Amino acid sequence: MLTGALNNALSGLRFTSIATSLTSANISNAGNPSYTRKSIDPVQLLAGDQISGIAVGSIRREYDAFVQRQLVTEQANAGYASTRSQFLSRLDQMFGAPGSARALDTVLNDFSSSFQTLLTSPESQTARSGVINSATVVAQTLRSLSTSTQAMRLDAEKGLADATSRLNSLLTDLSKVNGRLKVSFDDESRVGLLDQRDQLVSEISSYVDVRTVYDDRGAVQLYGGSGFVLLSTSKPELSFDARDIIGPTNHYDEDPTKRTVGTITANTPSGNVDLIAAGVFKSGKIAALIELRDKSLPAAQEQLDQIAAGLAQALGSSATTTPATVAGPGPTTGYDMALGTGLADGDTVTLQLTANGVTQKITFKRVDDTTVPMSDDMTADPNDVVFRLTGSSAAGHASQMQAAIDTWAAGAGAPAGAFGVSVNGGNLRLLADPTVAGGATVNSAAANVTAQSLTGGGAALPFFIDNTAVGGIYSDRITGSGSQFAGLAARIDVNGALKADPSTLVKMTAATLESDSTRPSFLASALGHAGRYYMPAGGLGTESSPMQGSVLSYARAVITNQTNEAATAQQLAEGQEAVVTQLQARFDSVAAVNIDQEMMMLITLQTSYGANARVMSAVREMFDMLRQM
Repeated sequence: MLTGALNNALSGLRFTSIATSLTSANISNAGNPSYTRKSIDPVQLLAGDQISGIAVGSIRREYDAFVQRQLVTEQANAGYASTRSQFLSRLDQMFGAPGSARALDTVLNDFSSSFQTLLTSPESQTARSGVINSATVVAQTLRSLSTSTQAMRLDAEKGLADATSRLNSLLTDLSKVNGRLKVSFDDESRVGLLDQRDQLVSEISSYVDVRTVYDDRGAVQLYGGSGFVLLSTSKPELSFDARDIIGPTNHYDEDPTKRTVGTITANTPSGNVDLIAAGVFKSGKIAALIELRDKSLPAAQEQLDQIAAGLAQALGSSATTTPATVAGPGPTTGYDMALGTGLADGDTVTLQLTANGVTQKITFKRVDDTTVPMSDDMTADPNDVVFRLTGSSAAGHASQMQAAIDTWAAGAGAPAGAFGVSVNGGNLRLLADPTVAGGATVNSAAANVTAQSLTGGGAALPFFIDNTAVGGIYSDRITGSGSQFAGLAARIDVNGALKADPSTLVKMTAATLESDSTRPSFLASALGHAGRYYMPAGGLGTESSPMQGSVLSYARAVITNQTNEAATAQQLAEGQEAVVTQLQARFDSVAAVNIDQEMMMLITLQTSYGANARVMSAVREMFDMLRQM
């Protein structure tokens, strides 16, 4: 009986000693966010049908597995939302608040106002200088915004390089923890490894959304988007081929020969895998950086380029059209379109024709590089079809247009000869024959001719130039190496000849009077012309319903859009942070150490330890008495 009491007391002392050590560890890690509270499951020792003491059954972590899985998912969403918000907030500040002194729309409004002043006093040197100065500010602002936008893309590129390196390191560490879990049989060391495992999974989830699968030893497998295995019995080696320079024409492509930005590659036993092309990153910081570098920031650049192109084309091209009527038979009514010095590569002729009750808008675009496939997407107008013109000959253009129009008219059921295209002096003449079966009509026609000089005689002039183009003229050329439009905002400038001689803001020729308001009137109205379409790639409008309006209205829409995007991103980030905070609080309510609770447990264990010690002391005294007897 005394031996049984002694064994009970000894087992109690051993149990309380281990429990006290564990409670002390809980208390010392109370401020450690990656630590989960540990507890011991006691096991009764039996001798026959009698309790003969207590032992440590298992050491377990106190946590809610369901909440933990939710946390892993929401931490990825929080990483995505936070990263996006940070970048879009920077972009919004860069563009400026709508109507603020340094905002792009304010700069453009000041430019527009300078034309109104010039229109009032064409002969005023002050008014002319005001136009040049405000135009210079516009060009400088566009170039600065373009440079800053590409700098942000480079920041995203560097962020991807850092994130890939960190993710690779985390996966390596987690793989090592998995290996140790598979050979560890000691509960006390295992629970510490499980804490390390969960901390690594938590940090990994901030970079990439992962699905977790645990085996019976606690080792974890990680799967990214499209089921790609980020970690199993082995891990792929991740790398990122960062670029040191990012410009408007740098872009991601699944074809490595066309890709001009970095990508994340996984070196696997079956070969290298482009993880961006594989769709591995659906959420998390890395997904946000990819989206910013390849979509959001290029859209901002596209918006700037649209504004730059709108300015250059609005002031630098004209479409002088006059009604034309000739005696029959054959086509008799239509329009003469002034060609001036002729269509430049990139210029367009836009027509609206009706034949046999079918109306169609047709755009002819001069594209001399025949390796470039023609597409209706070459214009933002959703209603037109696009055909090619090549060469500089007006007669050649007339012949090419005639063939394309005849093909279209035949498809509409109109008889041959319903339309006629010819050259009439310096004009391109388009006529229709209303007497043919079903009738034929030229509803509208315009040749958009880019001005090549300041004193060519027309109201348009090459006010803004592309400072890398031959001659500086911007005409929206498209070649096999790309479009002149891409990155124009980074290259736009005020024509140097115009800066040197501001009188050409008024004088279309040497004979033009100093007070002539023809050119100032054209410039003022061209800037406010509301008929221009804008490509939806900039994020405003859609392919079927693109934004239409003046350059000024488009700039205002761009500023407003950037402000709204930044505000929405911030709200999303704040909402996601609140979700993570709430889930973390729920998780901590079970897993976090409560100092008061642990101190009470410590007092209980000390009391138990003292009681077991007194039992042992009493047993010893009894044994001493027995020896004395």
